[in-house]
Amino acid sequence: MSCVKRYGLEGSESIVVLLDQLIFEAAQYGVTDIVAGLSHRGRLSILSSLFEYPQDELLRKLRGGSEFPDESPHTGDMVVDLAKSATLNYPGVDSPINVDILCNACHLDSGMPIGMGKSRTKDMNIAQAKNNQNHTIGDHVLPVSVHGDSSFAGQGIVAESLGMSGLTHFTNGGTVHVIINNQVGYTTPASHTRTTRYASDIAKFADVPIIHVNGDHPEELARAARTAVAYRQKFRKDVVIDVWTFRKRGHNELDEPSFTQPAMYKRINSRKSIPAMYEDKLIESGELTREKADKVRKQWLESLNIAFADSFNCNPVDTMRPSGWSKLGAPHEYPTEEATGVDTTMLNNIGVKSVTPGESVTVHPRIERFHIKPRLKKLQEGAELDWATAEALAFGSLLAEGYNVRLSGQDVGRGTFSQRHAMLVCQETEKVYVPLNHMDADSKEQRMGKLEVVNSNLCEGAVVGFEYGVSIEDPFTLAIWEAQFGDFYNNSQTMFDGYIASGETKWGQQNGLVLLLPHGFDGGGPDHSSCRLERHLLLSNDPVDGHTNAMPNIYVTYPTTPAQFFHLLRRQVKRNFRKPLIVAAPKTMLRLASATSALSEMSPGTCFKPVLDDPTTRDPHSVKRVMVVSGKLYYDLAKLKNENPLGEHVAIVRVEELTPFPRRELFHVLSRYDNATDFVWVQEEPRNAGAYAFAAPRIKSMLPQHATLRYVGRSEHAATCSGIETQQAAEHMQLTTEAFDGLRGLVADLVIDGIATQHEKQHDKPASVISAGVSHRWASRAVYAAHSSDH
Repeated sequence: MSCVKRYGLEGSESIVVLLDQLIFEAAQYGVTDIVAGLSHRGRLSILSSLFEYPQDELLRKLRGGSEFPDESPHTGDMVVDLAKSATLNYPGVDSPINVDILCNACHLDSGMPIGMGKSRTKDMNIAQAKNNQNHTIGDHVLPVSVHGDSSFAGQGIVAESLGMSGLTHFTNGGTVHVIINNQVGYTTPASHTRTTRYASDIAKFADVPIIHVNGDHPEELARAARTAVAYRQKFRKDVVIDVWTFRKRGHNELDEPSFTQPAMYKRINSRKSIPAMYEDKLIESGELTREKADKVRKQWLESLNIAFADSFNCNPVDTMRPSGWSKLGAPHEYPTEEATGVDTTMLNNIGVKSVTPGESVTVHPRIERFHIKPRLKKLQEGAELDWATAEALAFGSLLAEGYNVRLSGQDVGRGTFSQRHAMLVCQETEKVYVPLNHMDADSKEQRMGKLEVVNSNLCEGAVVGFEYGVSIEDPFTLAIWEAQFGDFYNNSQTMFDGYIASGETKWGQQNGLVLLLPHGFDGGGPDHSSCRLERHLLLSNDPVDGHTNAMPNIYVTYPTTPAQFFHLLRRQVKRNFRKPLIVAAPKTMLRLASATSALSEMSPGTCFKPVLDDPTTRDPHSVKRVMVVSGKLYYDLAKLKNENPLGEHVAIVRVEELTPFPRRELFHVLSRYDNATDFVWVQEEPRNAGAYAFAAPRIKSMLPQHATLRYVGRSEHAATCSGIETQQAAEHMQLTTEAFDGLRGLVADLVIDGIATQHEKQHDKPASVISAGVSHRWASRAVYAAHSSDH
């Protein structure tokens, strides 16, 4: 194993003493749980010596094996990203301390906000379980975050996280940050890794106290730990311990550090290690004998040799799941749609309550006129409902069933497009009132959930990480992050790639985070139009050939009706498993008169539909062109179809769920159009963006013989779209017009086929609904056709 990169702790061994003392001190204050985010540096030593990670499992991983049981489907992670929960016992402490070690991607310090979200949620859940009426956030959970010196100074996620650490909806009662300051970043000296004097100086802008301590002296680190925990418990704020130490080897064990730091490593190589120095000190003071030290060292080496032998036959045990997750599991069969509808009387009452201000709340007159009164009028008259109302009904119905909802993002209370108004601000006092949190329970036994409306600070990466932390800790809280515009998620790409989309595959860690990303080409320009559907679809594990039912890792949807959105939100927590949900959320559809839903579409027995057939098709046999579309473009095409004299020969099919790709549902719909010869994918995004590249091979695999899938949409473009409004409007007109070009010729073919059919009847030839010229092969698609009757 000499070629394994361990990122060892040599030179910083006293960090183990510091962490051990932090946990012990926290236990003295009644803390029961630790949420620990570890760095690469020293992770294996800390896991083995402090957090009791089974040594045989650790050595199995070092030899190239998996950290999961042999039968596990999970692909695992690097050895320096290992994590497994631990339970520690300390003398004089009545209860064991639970240590929840974060799984984290290799992106430096990306786990920092995740630990914040997870620890806050865990702390609040423990308080609720104990019915603690005098709870202060941080009473039960201490978050500890270990950093490298260069990453703490250099990574923007650190500043983002510190900036929100004291905000009302983000505080976790204070995190203790530990910087392993070995005074070099990979091969870069400190003078080139930061402008500030100290690696910890970035924390000063958030008024975070900093304790500098020499790593050569373990007892001083223990003292620093006592001070840090005492400060945190008193003021419930973050605190930083900057441990000045060194790195015995290179960035990893295969590096030669003297290539770039010859003077530093001449001094390092000439000195004793920290354990050896402390051993000498204890022997000189008479507290330890040389024989005892040698015996302890020998026993430790013997235990490692035994563990190494055992590692060839060991089968790791799955890590403990957080409380609450035991009620859920991984799907063993391909997920199907279950009913998520709700009693309409109940929904009507929720709708009324969602716009009922408190008695002492003075509402802005425009909100009264354009939001409250129209919603009440629609509910009273039984009219079709808009998106914001459907969302409120989904939230309210989940609250009534005991689920919590946490809605986070910039301006989410009002909504980017002033559509939501989930919180009402009194015009006299500026007091915030959340109507849905004042619904009455039907009985004393009914536990009502809470809607937490979080207008976040203006950052994306750390906030998304925080909400991911919420979702991995509590599967029964519907955690939602909404971007102002879908494009803005770019700043949190690390969270999508390293955690949200791949966390379950790597670590077996499910999450149910919902991401609402407003999307649509409506003149907003290249940075306010696209949530980059193509990127999310590339993260999907959906098989292209469709002949294997891989369990989906993410759901990417582009719903076109409020009812569909309602069912998506409810489905997210009603299932017995959790998967992240990415929604290309509406902008212009929010107030589009045709993009509304009746209350009956949310009634008992109804559910989300991954594919929506054309509701205006009267005779499927007369359809010659099938347009497949996803999203708001449907309404533009539907309007043109209604205006076109040959529109009856066109069917517009909506793919509402892009991944997992709804093969069976789409096949069932497409196969109804047995005379169709022209199949078209229409999108408003450029050809190198949107869903076309993802959907095209999947759709082509189910089309009739000799049929192909044409593309209609914008051509390839480096930017998301044009920022010139007239150009964007011209492109839109061109693509929607092109979608209906050539219809006359197709209809002529249909007439000829009809004449041929009549001729066959007159000459007593067996008639066929499908003409010979079309040459369909729908039935040959057994993988789809076998299930089409189920729908």
